Amino acid sequence: MRPNQTRGALFPLVLLLLLSQPAAAAAQDRPSEETLVNQISSTIQAGRADRAVTEARRAVAEYPRSSALHQLLGAALFKTGMNAEARRAFQRAIELDPGVAQNHFNLALVNLSENKNAAGAKSLETYLRLEPANLQARVLLGRAYHNLNQTLPAIEEFKKVLAQAPQFPLAHYHLGYAYQSQGNLREALEEFKKEIEFHPNFYEAYWLAGNIELGRGSLDGAEGLFRKGIAVNAQGYQARYGLARVLLGRKKFLEAETELKKVVELVPDHVEAHYALARAYQQMGRKDEAERQFKIVTELHQRTDRQSSGIAGKH
Repeated sequence: MRPNQTRGALFPLVLLLLLSQPAAAAAQDRPSEETLVNQISSTIQAGRADRAVTEARRAVAEYPRSSALHQLLGAALFKTGMNAEARRAFQRAIELDPGVAQNHFNLALVNLSENKNAAGAKSLETYLRLEPANLQARVLLGRAYHNLNQTLPAIEEFKKVLAQAPQFPLAHYHLGYAYQSQGNLREALEEFKKEIEFHPNFYEAYWLAGNIELGRGSLDGAEGLFRKGIAVNAQGYQARYGLARVLLGRKKFLEAETELKKVVELVPDHVEAHYALARAYQQMGRKDEAERQFKIVTELHQRTDRQSSGIAGKH
């Protein structure tokens, strides 16, 4: 072979090697999947969800078959309110590795946050087959069942939780709520009071228990519960309205007026409170104020009728 033929044969090979060197260097600089997982996890934990979304999108483009990275993408998207994309990310993570329990739990949270209880329950059922000891998931499953009007299965889930952890937060409350929906008020009251005993700073149980006591005619029991509820949450209008009803029952109209005014200040459209205030004014002989409140009640009813008929907002 002549010298010029040798140079011609070698030149394409040298050129090929030169062109391939940057790509090789880039491959060596490419972060590992584990590195990206740790990086994105740290970003999420630091509360920088928007940045985490950007990092996770880039990472899943690099490792499209990584269940862990899709899970982190879903978590970041969920934290920024992009539920539809978060759902797709968690579903993809499950497709890539259905044995990772956390993905099923995360998917359930997305669906439950949008009141998609059937889908949420299905994901939680799968999760609990993988992680049967998670009591928080059982409480969530019970809530999903209850929202689907599957009260008996809901009660069973809450009972399973309490059998293992009698003081588990919100389990007595949700069990009481389920009993109440069945009309089992005695059992409901017992559960609400247990929730109060174990978790005295949880407001909801006070006014629900107070309403049951009031319905039973126990003004003393109801008043005590409502006042304790107000002490826990001064903005809790349900307990204030309940207390006003007790005060009206005791014919303490001025005290009832004070509570009812606070209720309509907190919730201006509270029809029942406006009506009760009108009746209190009637009892006190304050006719003009009573008429003003009755007028508000009428206007609120008319507004509700327009909204339900689809007329509201039309010009």
